[in-house]
Amino acid sequence: MDIQNDVCSLQDFVVDSENLIRDIQANQRPVMVTSNGKPGVVIIPADFMPSKLKALTAICDLSNV
Repeated sequence: MDIQNDVCSLQDFVVDSENLIRDIQANQRPVMVTSNGKPGVVIIPADFMPSKLKALTAICDLSNV
């Protein structure tokens, strides 16, 4: 994750959400949105969901062994 390009404040997101979402889709990179300087949420391109969900499921399955 590139801190300069992949992190934005909640305030910046609220002000410019349309452009930030467009950038996330175009660059195919997740962006972390911070609140009060702390990580809040990560927004990922929708195309990432199937592979990320599969990886998370696999990790969860391993932790239950």
